[in-house]
Order: sequence, then C-alpha cells, then structure tokens
Amino acid sequence: MSTVVPSRHDELLASLASLRPGPGGVHLTQVCRQLKAALGVTAVRLVLADGQEFVWPAGSAPARFGQAREVPLTIGAERIGGLILDLRGRLGLTRRLGRRQERLLTDVADLLGPVLRSAQVQDELDRSLESARGHAERVAAVRRRAFGERDAERRDLERDLHDGAQHHLVALGMTLGLLELSAHKQDSAGAQKQLLQLRKGLDRAEAALYTTATGSSPLLQEAGVYPALLAEFRDAGAQVRLETAEWDTSRRYEAPTEMAVYFICLEAVNNARKHAPGARVVVRLADGPAGLTFSVSDDGPGLNRSDLDGSSGVDNMRRRIIAAGGRLQVRASPGAGTTVHGFIPF
Repeated sequence: MSTVVPSRHDELLASLASLRPGPGGVHLTQVCRQLKAALGVTAVRLVLADGQEFVWPAGSAPARFGQAREVPLTIGAERIGGLILDLRGRLGLTRRLGRRQERLLTDVADLLGPVLRSAQVQDELDRSLESARGHAERVAAVRRRAFGERDAERRDLERDLHDGAQHHLVALGMTLGLLELSAHKQDSAGAQKQLLQLRKGLDRAEAALYTTATGSSPLLQEAGVYPALLAEFRDAGAQVRLETAEWDTSRRYEAPTEMAVYFICLEAVNNARKHAPGARVVVRLADGPAGLTFSVSDDGPGLNRSDLDGSSGVDNMRRRIIAAGGRLQVRASPGAGTTVHGFIPF
C-alpha cells in the first residue's frame, strides 16, 4: 500500500487549484495521472456531466462491478461530474484505500468540483469572446466590402462620365469656339448655325448624362450599336465616318457586349477629337463567325508610347472590353495616327 506524504498531498491540491481548460482535455488527463500515482490505484477515470471522459492510463478498460469506486464531484446540489477509481489489485483482489488516501480523495473531490465549474465558465467565456471576435471580423469584412463596392461604383461613374458625357462636352466646347469665331466675324448666319448645333449638343449631353445614370443609352437598348453610334456621330459631318459593310445592322448582341463596343468607340472618337482636332476619324464595325471586331482610326499626329501608358481613357477602354471577355489593342506612333482595335468573341 503506497503512502502519501503531506508534501505530495499539498503538491497535488496546488496542481488542481491551478487547473485551466486546455485543448483536448490535456489538463484533465493529467489530473487522472496524478491521482493514480497518489492513490496507488490501477486506473482513474474522470467523467463530466456533459459526457466527456478522461482516463489514465489511456485505453484502460472500465473496472468490473464491485471493483470500482465512484466519488461524485458537486457544487452544492449540482453534480459536475464524477471520479471513478479502478481498485482491482493482483489476483483479482479489491484494493482498499488507507486513511491518508481517503483524506486526499475527499480533499480532491471538494476542490475539483469548483475548479471544473471555473474551467467550464472560462471555456464558455472563451467561446463567447471568440464568437464576438468572429462577429466583429464579419462586420469589418462587410464594411470593407461595402467600401470597396462604393469605390467601384464611384470608379464606374467616373468612367461612364469620361466615356460618354465628356465626349459631348468636348463637342460643345468646339461648337462654342466656332460660335465665338462667327460672332467675332459678325457672321450672323454662321452664329445661328452654331447656336442650333449648340442646342442639339446640349440635348445629346443631357441624353449622355441619362445614359450614365441608368447604365445604358435608351437608343442602344432599343435599337443596338449601329443606330446608337450613328446618332452620336450624325452631327460630326465628314470628320467621323461610320463603316458597317461587314456588320449585320439588324443583329443584336448581349448587353455587356453592345455596351462595351458603344462606349469604347465613343471614348476612342472623343480622344481623337481632343488630341487630333480636325483629323478624320473612321469607325469600322464587323462581325464574323468568331466574334465582333471594331476599330477607331484617325489620321492625326499620333501619340507617344508614354502618352498611351498614362492615358485614363485607354485604361477605361481596357476595363470595359475585359469585362465583356474581349481584348483591346492600341497602335499609335508620332506622325502615323492612332488606331484602337477591339475584338469580343461570341
């Protein structure tokens, strides 16, 4: 029969008092190990009220009836769990605990109940804190996503204004310049003509702003790319020519495809009129078995590579065609004009 000295008794109780919940119940298994050594029994099993079970040595089979002793672990009238001692000895005899072992077992049972409850409370608190952290992270993620969506909407609005309304504002600026010239020359007929163009331009600018607000041109939605572009370039005279010999003007395509072609052509023509005033611009539309092909070419002075790399207009065109699943190529060199070529597969 093993003997427990007071120092070992105190050491075990101190160890139980510092018990903390750990992953996989490692600390509770250690309790069983310490008790087995201190009490000199064959095995110690700790069963909690929620059904969790810890045992030392690992894999020990439960003791037979009459060879096990159960000590309840309680707080007041509430049962927290129980200690089951395997008292099987050699030759099938049942061991008996000595007075010191009984006193140790009583002290352990008195202390272990409150410690286990404290561990349970701490575990629940940890889960609550983890849930709160998870909730805070989800809220932060929603806020970041909302901010990203708002920023994306802002960039889309900026792009749409740049691609659509700005085209008309540039044309209005040119018309105002001609009006000033007519007024300076006291050419009343020319001034009247430019005033008429200015009114039409304002109407088109209003329609462009409507397009920006709603996401598409009404004429584009109703009739398709060719009629919408034809209406845009009708007052450009000979400066902008729309060629559709290889385009089926009666055929309609998916909305993202038509919007990409429409806005990219507007942006390319707008860039040509802004950077190459007076240059002739040719817009070509073609469809084939593989997809849609379109290009905007001008015979202006052309651009340097550095101008293309830093162009927000080119960036907008690339984003639009990528969103439609196509690809864009911009060819430009000083003195040789500029060509924007796009392809969107079916």
